[in-house]
Amino acid sequence: MMSRPNRMMYTPITRGHKPTPSQESNTLSTMSEVSCTTTISMESEVTEGCKEEERLEDFTEEEEKGIGWRSGSEETLDTVVMVGAGKGELDKRMKSRNSDYGSYCNSPTDLAGTVVPQDISTDGDTLQNSPLLPTSEEEDNTSDSAKKSDNPLDTVKLEMPPVTQEQEARYQPDKIPGEPLKTLLSALFLGTGFLATTASLAFTHERVPDIKPLPDIVLDNIKHQSWGLDVSEYLLMISTITAMSVVMLHSHRLVILRRIWLLLGILYYYRALTMFVTVLPKPDETYTCMPRRNDTTTLDYAKRVLTIISGGGLSINGKHIYCGDYIFSGHTMTLTMGYLVIKQYSPRHFILLHWASFLTSLCGVIFLLLSRGHYTIDVLLAYYVTSRIWWIYHTLAHNQQLKYRGEHNFLDNMCWWHVFRFFETKIQGPLPRRYSLPLPKVVQRIFCHNITRLRCQNSVSREIFQT
Repeated sequence: MMSRPNRMMYTPITRGHKPTPSQESNTLSTMSEVSCTTTISMESEVTEGCKEEERLEDFTEEEEKGIGWRSGSEETLDTVVMVGAGKGELDKRMKSRNSDYGSYCNSPTDLAGTVVPQDISTDGDTLQNSPLLPTSEEEDNTSDSAKKSDNPLDTVKLEMPPVTQEQEARYQPDKIPGEPLKTLLSALFLGTGFLATTASLAFTHERVPDIKPLPDIVLDNIKHQSWGLDVSEYLLMISTITAMSVVMLHSHRLVILRRIWLLLGILYYYRALTMFVTVLPKPDETYTCMPRRNDTTTLDYAKRVLTIISGGGLSINGKHIYCGDYIFSGHTMTLTMGYLVIKQYSPRHFILLHWASFLTSLCGVIFLLLSRGHYTIDVLLAYYVTSRIWWIYHTLAHNQQLKYRGEHNFLDNMCWWHVFRFFETKIQGPLPRRYSLPLPKVVQRIFCHNITRLRCQNSVSREIFQT
């Protein structure tokens, strides 16, 4: 048998587990093949391969010779590999960066002077079970910050920045404040806007020109239907009631109410201005208006305002007897607003409700034109102004950067931007789609308790019936 001049003993590294029998067999076969290949390259003239006995001689226990290199990892293989080779060939192999079992960063010869031998007979469990956080005794011992260790297993204390109130509110959507005082202010603003519209109509009624209707490409090509206005107002009431039901069932109903009332107040102020500056003749010559008076007093104007307010601005109750409120259409404004509220704040999967609301609003506008209640330009302007102001407001509300003035924000030039900022200061992003009954918490708990008890009784009765 050929003698092997030099032998090098090392232990392959594993991470966190001991090798299975299949891995040991693969390691033995792989390392034995390396040994055989080395022998062939050096003494190919003497032998052409290695026998099974020579392969077994390449492996021995590491403590018998007292030589070799051991890694400092948690666990090591018990199998020790003996590789024989010539001195020159051995140096080349030891400078290689790859082991026969895996890969490591440095060769054993590179680490021979840097690795400190350790007794890991009892350190394996210690390293695996070492805590990530220090105990109270360890904290006392390591209180001096000047002492630093290079041991990667030492604990590190990280200083976390404090969380501000805005950041906490951003990640806790359940803590959106209701702020009922702001909701009350928006309700007052809506009331003043509606009052301004009725006052504008009371004054405009005296200035309505007594001439034929203006040319309108839609009204001139459709047949007049006198019942269309009543149907349109019925659809308007259905849309409004549905939208209010969705809002009242929403968990953040106070926030939504003040948004809607603020926008409606702005629209009513816009409408009061537009109908007063430009007065159009009646589109329907058959519509009966209150006779005009040249000696109208302040008391007469006040009575007109009260009459319009008592009827809610609708003609179906017979109290909308004043003409001139054409630019822009209040019916179209309310129908559009009802659809936008339902689409924005109802559950996303309520697609049938969304389409029903859209068709209701669309049919209401169509019947309004059939009855010649408004010109086509009134309807188009009402839809455009209502939808754009709704989308602009919610774009501002859903983006924090647009709540601050700067060169990045041109929307802060709007006259109502400061009011918006006051209402939306504590609202971080879109409202979550969560719903609850508009009842006090005590009543809600009693209601939920009764429902739970009824469910339990029903389940017990079913089990008894089945048995």
